[in-house]
Amino acid sequence: MRGAVKGQLSAEMVILLVVVIAVIAIVASNLFKGAKTASHGFESKVGNMTANMNQTCFTDMDCPSGQSCVDGRCQ
Repeated sequence: MRGAVKGQLSAEMVILLVVVIAVIAIVASNLFKGAKTASHGFESKVGNMTANMNQTCFTDMDCPSGQSCVDGRCQ
């Protein structure tokens, strides 16, 4: 009778292990999706900041040739 109990316990442990691995896989998948979304948002913000920095000026020397500094913006 003890052999059957050991076998039953082992099968239950395998099922529990499979469930735990499935839950970990689902959580990891959601984390990767969230990280990807955050990465795209961060990339967009950095792009906007860089574009704004390239257009900000204090004097005409800060602007590309042919543009002048008007109210802190190259035009």
